[in-house]
Amino acid sequence: MFYIKLVYNINYFIFASSINQILIIMTTQEMTPEKSIKLISQVINEAKSKFEENGAMYIMWGVLVALTSLGQFVLLKHEYYSISYYPYFLLPLGAIVCLIYYYKKEKTKTNQISTIISVAWIMLGLNIMILGFLFGYHLKSFLIPFILLLLGIGYVITGNAIRSKLIIVSGLLINISGFVCFNLEWINHSLLMSIVSVLFVLIPGIVLKINYNKKNV
Repeated sequence: MFYIKLVYNINYFIFASSINQILIIMTTQEMTPEKSIKLISQVINEAKSKFEENGAMYIMWGVLVALTSLGQFVLLKHEYYSISYYPYFLLPLGAIVCLIYYYKKEKTKTNQISTIISVAWIMLGLNIMILGFLFGYHLKSFLIPFILLLLGIGYVITGNAIRSKLIIVSGLLINISGFVCFNLEWINHSLLMSIVSVLFVLIPGIVLKINYNKKNV
């Protein structure tokens, strides 16, 4: 019960404070239809630049999750069940790097859409880590399928917000893989997570990096 209240309070604080800020900005500006269209296009393009950018964070997460998941799979295959989750302790380090990276970008440019996306991913990340480290024992074979479903939803929301077909398709495929995972033997769940991370996180990140390099030649 304590952990449930903790998750609720963290999510409520982050979400409520950010939405409050967005509402203040929108209600203090007088908008004509032309200005509204211009503002919408501007914030979408800025958010797209922030979250697609050069693909660095997608590449980092694709590699990190693929390696940690594969590490768990290897440990499970060699019957090191009690320490099989140890590789995942690298994930909070990745979260810290990601927060620092986007915090620095936030200083240079931010808008309503990028703020909402940032908040959504902070909430998703917190929930995924709390589910994994605090409720993993209770969820057991349902843990990784639920994580994949949450990640897929996060990607689809982000892709729609910044109008990126690549991110939308990746999110849909991650989401589908979550449902597929329910039908696999539990020992293979981490292997699927590793494969999904390479195909739908790392590779899209590389594509974004290639496109970014072409635009900035």
